[in-house]
Amino acid sequence: MKSQSKFFAKMSIAFALTYQLLAILAVILKPDLGVYWHTISEWAIGKYGWVMQAAFISSGLSYLFLFLSVKSEVSGRLGKTGLVFLFLCFVGTTLVGLFVTDPYPPDFTVTTTLVHTLGGTMGMLLLPVAAIFINRNLLKHNINFFAAKNILKWTAFLPLIALIGFIIHLTLFVILLGENAVGENVPIGYPPRFMFLIYHIWLFILTYILIKTKEKNA
Repeated sequence: MKSQSKFFAKMSIAFALTYQLLAILAVILKPDLGVYWHTISEWAIGKYGWVMQAAFISSGLSYLFLFLSVKSEVSGRLGKTGLVFLFLCFVGTTLVGLFVTDPYPPDFTVTTTLVHTLGGTMGMLLLPVAAIFINRNLLKHNINFFAAKNILKWTAFLPLIALIGFIIHLTLFVILLGENAVGENVPIGYPPRFMFLIYHIWLFILTYILIKTKEKNA
């Protein structure tokens, strides 16, 4: 069981890295899209769009394998709720990859765009909650993770800080522009990339702790 959890943890890391690499590859393959003012989802449209789709699905799978690796270590109501939210992040992020949006600004009367957006919103909002619930549960209720309690305590809030920063940026520099929130001067590209990177950094740290804990208690 311990070796299986370690395998799942390593697969989680592998798929998170795959997302980051494919996201970079997508930018290289479609230089006509400006990273500064195009949403990540627009790289999934048209030629080479499958690269970004594969990236989104890889990110979803990283959450699934994290769920599989940590579920046996989590207990209690909040901990189990965190696992449910983490699994929903897998579902939502996978939907982002399977359903391609239309170009920005999105038209929510288009079914694929609506599903894409709902899936992405679910993953984006639930991951920070899952991180807090899971980390706090491990440091409080699992003695095997006692040595890593300080790291678990402070990294639990990394995704939430990233999400808050993204929302503040979106509010100040995009939403306030109203109908003018389109074009080369609107910075909508980098903030979500940074947010998802922070999400994966939390994942990397937790899976690393999990692997080391399994090795220590083998």
